[in-house]
Amino acid sequence: MAANGQTNSTPPLVEVSPGIFRIGLVQLDKNKKSVQFPAVLNMDHGLIEYLLVTTRGKTHESLLKTRAEPYHIHIAMLLLGAKGAAQSKELLKAPTGEFHVNAPGTATNRLADLLKGDAVRIEILGTNAQGATTTNAAEDWITDLQTRKSAARGTWNYNGSRVVDGIYMAQQQGSIVAVIDDVDAMVNNPRKGHENDLVWEVRSNSVPKVNEKVVVRLTLGKGGLTTEAQRHGEKKEDGR
Repeated sequence: MAANGQTNSTPPLVEVSPGIFRIGLVQLDKNKKSVQFPAVLNMDHGLIEYLLVTTRGKTHESLLKTRAEPYHIHIAMLLLGAKGAAQSKELLKAPTGEFHVNAPGTATNRLADLLKGDAVRIEILGTNAQGATTTNAAEDWITDLQTRKSAARGTWNYNGSRVVDGIYMAQQQGSIVAVIDDVDAMVNNPRKGHENDLVWEVRSNSVPKVNEKVVVRLTLGKGGLTTEAQRHGEKKEDGR
């Protein structure tokens, strides 16, 4: 790791099959407008402020962790056409890290309207007891304590993190997907309660064992899970 938070060298972008490319641990599918990479379950209970961080990030409060480099994820997302909004003047002036309503001396969240970006869906691919691939919306593994149900399904904001004094902050901080507003995370949560660090909890009865391997997939736009069968990794019967 270089002193400025970037990797010392960027591996080449390699086409592994038509329309599918790899950079480091990150795979890019141009046709499906998706990016995916390996991760592991980091927590199986407790309050969380992040859905995903790197192994150098804030693992004490993140559901998942990955060895994939944020810089490589960002390059792949840019190649898909993602723009984000993290270079606005207001965000560049904001303090580093998460910003929530329960922070000492903080009465209101002033960053929510700034943490906008392209819509992305987040899915987690795993393996069930029969060895079949399962696909879950990331929200299915999070409990919203405001409703006592799983977090509302929908898109997240790909704001892309900031570059401050030449430093790509997500790479330095290890923050990839934040559940609580974080100006340095690449993706932020737009749901009600996104500024409150007492709202989001691991949905313990839905997640696998700690350290179990999964794949995280980000899909640009409103695509993603569409059917009950896809959500549970089941095969759709077509009569053939």
